[in-house]
Amino acid sequence: MKILPILTALFCLLGLSNGAYSQDPDAALQVQQQYQQDAQQNQQRIEDLDDETMSLVTSYNREIERYEDLLTYNENLRQLLASQQQERIRIQSELGEVEIVRQEIVPLILEMVDVLEQFVELDHPMLEEERQSRVQSLRSVIARADVDIAEKYRRVIEAYQIEAEYGQTLEAYEAQAVVEDREITVDYLRVGRVGLFYLTLDRQQAGIWDSQAHDWQQLPDQYLEDLEFAIRVAREQAPPNLIDLPLWTEGAR
Repeated sequence: MKILPILTALFCLLGLSNGAYSQDPDAALQVQQQYQQDAQQNQQRIEDLDDETMSLVTSYNREIERYEDLLTYNENLRQLLASQQQERIRIQSELGEVEIVRQEIVPLILEMVDVLEQFVELDHPMLEEERQSRVQSLRSVIARADVDIAEKYRRVIEAYQIEAEYGQTLEAYEAQAVVEDREITVDYLRVGRVGLFYLTLDRQQAGIWDSQAHDWQQLPDQYLEDLEFAIRVAREQAPPNLIDLPLWTEGAR
């Protein structure tokens, strides 16, 4: 039969193969170790590729977040620029209005000073030097280029307020007066704006300002004592009390 030679040959091959490995076990061990080493290297490459993939995915997500942050920042910046543009337009408009107000307020300030000067000239001759000096100071300030409009206007309003306060206070002071064409030193008594009196330093003569005649009218001696007491009250040298003093009216003449 032909089968027997074939089987015999197969067994011979197997015997040779087994004999070869049985003759060199180190070679078989090396082959096995090489397989294991190759498997470990392949596993390491897989793990390295996985780590690299995760790193790339993390970097990608981080860049996406930065991109979204940049979009938000750019949108906020766009809104800020639009707001600044609107603010610039508003400021330019207000500056134009300020210039118009400036052109209108300067003549008004000059007119107010003129009115104040005329008022001081026509008013009772009280604190004349002080009030006239205040008016001249205002004119000097208005002519200065280094003083802004707001400060000029404030100074004018302040002068008007001082004039208004004269009508609500009692004051006594010493100054010169022209009485009967003679300049003498007297004590003035200002009772608001309703009365201006003088009393000579020797307390022998007193007078009241006649706003109609623009001159002094001498008072009877009966008022000398009351007028002296009123001056002491104004200087806080005596306690306040009722004082009988005349008031000059248009019908008193």
